[in-house]
Amino acid sequence: MRILSVRRGALSAGSVLLICFLLMAGCAATRVTRVWKDESYQGGRLNNVLIIVLVTDPTARRMFENEFAKQFKRRGIDALESFRELEIDTLKGNESRSVIMAKLQERRIEAVLMTKVTAVRREEETIPGMTITSGFGAVGISYTLPGPSAPTTQGYSHEEQFLGLETNLYHGGTEKLLWSVRSETRISASAMEEIKPYVAIISRQLFESNLFP
Repeated sequence: MRILSVRRGALSAGSVLLICFLLMAGCAATRVTRVWKDESYQGGRLNNVLIIVLVTDPTARRMFENEFAKQFKRRGIDALESFRELEIDTLKGNESRSVIMAKLQERRIEAVLMTKVTAVRREEETIPGMTITSGFGAVGISYTLPGPSAPTTQGYSHEEQFLGLETNLYHGGTEKLLWSVRSETRISASAMEEIKPYVAIISRQLFESNLFP
């Protein structure tokens, strides 16, 4: 599998969804749905990595890549955030592969970690109103006095949004896919600081693969 020919349409749509995820919500509940590793890989441990998160918003991109970089550096692994040296426009379309490969060769980087949005879905939950009545009872038997016939609290509908994300690790020399994880996050009202626990979950899965020292 070749590393990266990022389609323009995919980047544009994915960017909008991921920006909304970062700026308006967070990852209060992340569920890993699939982890895959190339068990045939015999190239040895990887010593450094280029981190790419495919969003156009510069603040969101920087925060996300910074968090991944911190996870690597804590383990003594060199990590370069793409926002430091690559404009997001250069990662669009067919030219993205040549841009990334040139950077890998220039900086002698062995791997690419790329995160992108794969799906978004919504679920609507209806919360019914409640009728409160007064009454009394004894030992398993209860009696209810007449009460209001209409709900004393209004029912309402609550929509939850779930965001699918995929993170792939590619070998820098062969462009081969080495590792992949898919996850789904329930969007909540939490703030952008929730990026950190999300990245921690994905990074833990990655380092369990033993592809890095």
